[in-house]
Amino acid sequence: MVDNMSPTNQFHPYQPPDTTPKSEAPLAGHGFGDMLGRAREMARNNPGALLGGLAAVAIGAGLLRRKRMS
Repeated sequence: MVDNMSPTNQFHPYQPPDTTPKSEAPLAGHGFGDMLGRAREMARNNPGALLGGLAAVAIGAGLLRRKRMS
């Protein structure tokens, strides 16, 4: 079998060296990256609210689990 495909078509297109790497690029979507950044900033500034929210979720999950098992 003969490979008639050009070897240069098998690679990703060239990216200039001044482009932002994918690992550092902002998250795609409708402002999800901004929303995530605001949530992180709020958690840094007010860790008690974060812990209270996590406690409420854990308590609610425990109550739902007990109710479903009975």
